[in-house]
Amino acid sequence: MPKLTIDGVEIEASQGQTVLQAALEHGIYIPHLCYHPRLEIAGNCRMCLIEIEKVPKLQIACGTQVRDGMVVFTKSEKVIEARKAVLEFLLINHPLDCPICDQCGECKLQDYCFEYGRERSRFTEEKNDYPVLDVGPDISRNMKRCIHCTRCIRFLRDVAGSEELTLSERGHHATVGPYLEKAIESDFSLNLAEVCPVGALTSRHFRFKGRSWLMQKTRTLCAGCSRNCNCWAWTYQGKLLRLTAAENDSVNNCWLCNPGHRTIERVAADDRILSATRENAIEEAAGKLRAYLKKNEAQRTGILLSARLTNEDAYSIGKLAREVIGTKQLALCPAATDDRPFGPTDRPLPEWFIRKDKHPNSRGVADILSGIGGHEDAQALLNSVASGELRALLIFGGDPVTTFADDPGVADSLENLEFLMVVDSHETKATGLAHLVVPEATPFEKDGTFTNEAGRLQKLRAVLEPAGSSQPAWRTAQALARHLDARWNFESVSDIDKEIGAKVPGYQKLDYDALEDEGILIVTEKNEKAEAGETEKEGDPDARVDPVDSDQ
Repeated sequence: MPKLTIDGVEIEASQGQTVLQAALEHGIYIPHLCYHPRLEIAGNCRMCLIEIEKVPKLQIACGTQVRDGMVVFTKSEKVIEARKAVLEFLLINHPLDCPICDQCGECKLQDYCFEYGRERSRFTEEKNDYPVLDVGPDISRNMKRCIHCTRCIRFLRDVAGSEELTLSERGHHATVGPYLEKAIESDFSLNLAEVCPVGALTSRHFRFKGRSWLMQKTRTLCAGCSRNCNCWAWTYQGKLLRLTAAENDSVNNCWLCNPGHRTIERVAADDRILSATRENAIEEAAGKLRAYLKKNEAQRTGILLSARLTNEDAYSIGKLAREVIGTKQLALCPAATDDRPFGPTDRPLPEWFIRKDKHPNSRGVADILSGIGGHEDAQALLNSVASGELRALLIFGGDPVTTFADDPGVADSLENLEFLMVVDSHETKATGLAHLVVPEATPFEKDGTFTNEAGRLQKLRAVLEPAGSSQPAWRTAQALARHLDARWNFESVSDIDKEIGAKVPGYQKLDYDALEDEGILIVTEKNEKAEAGETEKEGDPDARVDPVDSDQ
């Protein structure tokens, strides 16, 4: 491995690394604008100029590979003067928009101006003006702020697999825009607002809503599909204003799809359920269940779960069914299967990123229920409802009327039940048929864990207080259990995790408080086979039934 010296500090770099990569890896910061660790190197901005001993001209750190014995200077007088000149050039056409720019507080150009900028501009000519161009419903473009770093072009071309932006014209007239002035259609276009180092491309959904230094930033998970992307949730005065991608090489690299970015819209949606049908809804539900238990008709009651629940929710509901009510009628709503590689891979994002299963925790809920006695088929449970065998049903987070839309008899069957209680965060067709509706907290309003499609267990953090009288499903299950004389005493998800670790195979290491951001891979026979390559299809090493290659 080559050794080099940067500003008097000797470091060891990996073969093939650039000077910029080696410096950043060892905590030595070199200014840069066009470089992005996940994108192909372009060398456009020239802010990363460095001086190398025995090399007459300054070189760009992002495009210069390390060599053994190399001596680099990043803060010499020659380098500082060059950076000032480059920055002055970049600012020639840049407007003084900082007070109204959404990138303010996160803008590298703004930061570099404090360090290398002049007090006054020497440019007296008229600045470039550009026509307003609508580039789609998600991204707002302001070419006056663009520094032609081409990050956006490289992201769409090399990562998103949709070459929708290009650099047209030359020199003073160079413009970044879509081909033939068409709108950007990529499902990953909101990442452009995150890869743009200035305020040229910003999110329409976050426009003029908040300042980064005023918002609270919390790491959590996207609940939009079974990938469970890591993300940062930005809140201000009790409102969730935006999501941005958080880095996790085993799950989503550092990207987040447009539907994932927009999951925050559901928190304050018009169909949000904020209060129960009646104030004593839990007591009333417990009374209905008690009546069946007194008649030894526990098997005439059933519970249907959704995979939108956390592992802790699923365990508590399963425990309610098995230990308190004593029913075997416990079912999980079905999830879509996906035979594409889970990744991360080098393929374009549309080929693997967004999963077909739109439930965030199908794998986890199935694991939990299997560990405490298993679960029935949802269709079989609904057949029992239709036949009259089941007379009472509790639904947690699911809507069988929509899930089984091909069966028009489902709604009629639910309507004929003696008792139907639905616990959900939003109004559904099932809540419209229910005798009692109890509000549930959204994934942004509760702590817990999800297990993604590849078997990675990760931490979900609450970023908001539950709206109205909503609460996590495990608290509703516990309230029901206590009204049925069970002595449950769960104070937090950590208490539930202790029981899960003791009862559910593969979850022995589950500890919410100790779980790191990158998560842990659940050790099961299924995962071990996948890691050993036993699930690979012959002749196609990239096609895996249950790929977990991200840890290899």
